[in-house]
Amino acid sequence: MSKQKIKIDIVSDINCPWCYVGEQRLNSALATAKEKYDFDVSFKPFELNAAIAPEGMDKVEYFKMNYGPQIVSQIGAMNQRLTDTGKEVGIEFNFDKQPRINNTFNGHRLIWLAGECGVQEKVANALFYSYFTEGKNMNDTTLLEKIGIENGIPAEKLENFFESEEGKQEVREMEQWAQASGITGVPAFIINDQYLVSGAQPTEVFHQVFDQVAPTLQQINTDGESCSIDGTC
Repeated sequence: MSKQKIKIDIVSDINCPWCYVGEQRLNSALATAKEKYDFDVSFKPFELNAAIAPEGMDKVEYFKMNYGPQIVSQIGAMNQRLTDTGKEVGIEFNFDKQPRINNTFNGHRLIWLAGECGVQEKVANALFYSYFTEGKNMNDTTLLEKIGIENGIPAEKLENFFESEEGKQEVREMEQWAQASGITGVPAFIINDQYLVSGAQPTEVFHQVFDQVAPTLQQINTDGESCSIDGTC
């Protein structure tokens, strides 16, 4: 019998550290369950900071504006917790390298294009790494183009891509789909178009989910003629 199929839509934002952690934990679960299930994984956009200007915003000012001045004293502890958690899944968080929150709309357009070219996971992971480990600007279209080409998007596909309208409507429609699905925070994982797993869950939770939602064949006992593999009919 062929492997059971499980469809997974990862709803995330490039500048969300827990999205990076959640995706790595999911990857670990996929690697250990691939003999049992056939996975169809895709990334869907969610902008946590859609109103941020193209040049981005200072992180500390962003946190103060959204959470109040008291958050400043907590940033160090939050970053340390993420750094420790990241190490457990092979992520090197370097929060000090990138002092700004970036607009990620163009990054999501690149991920969409990567999906059209069959290299979505590679490009998405390269963007996470570029932002969180290398501290690069996720709205630098020259950098985005370079990342795309290095991870399998044909160069001709990226020629004048960011100057065009290509991918804009598609990204916005997927964002609307995520909102209509009731998603208000990321990461979120939609399984088989009907089950929602919220947050960067541990790998073992994904295994439990796979076992619960995987389609199985259940026999209904009825009388009817048939042929067996021994040739008896």
